[in-house]
Amino acid sequence: MIQLLRFLSLPIAITMAVTGNASIALATTRIEFASNSYCGAYAGDFSRGREFVLNIGSGQTLTLRNIGNGTQYTAYVSGPNGQIYGDQVEFDQVNYWIPETGDYYIYIQSSTGYNAVEFCAY
Repeated sequence: MIQLLRFLSLPIAITMAVTGNASIALATTRIEFASNSYCGAYAGDFSRGREFVLNIGSGQTLTLRNIGNGTQYTAYVSGPNGQIYGDQVEFDQVNYWIPETGDYYIYIQSSTGYNAVEFCAY
């Protein structure tokens, strides 16, 4: 019976993680670019979900690029007025047009432990 209960609770945990529930994700990491740079990267364990925050200006384009050697992940981006949707321009790249200046939260989860992502704002 204990094994059955563990199995039944799994879809609930996955559903909460996929919707970007910050209580399941690890602590939010602020992304800051080096001086004179438009990009930064993060590599690590995305299996429990990771949330990042990046301050971006209105009219900029946020680019998320998978640099984890083909490992797939799911990403959600939300700003001051809610979730925004991106355009997949390459197999490993999604671009998001930023409608207004502010902090944008990026939630990433992968089915595998290790992954790497590049964040760029142009």
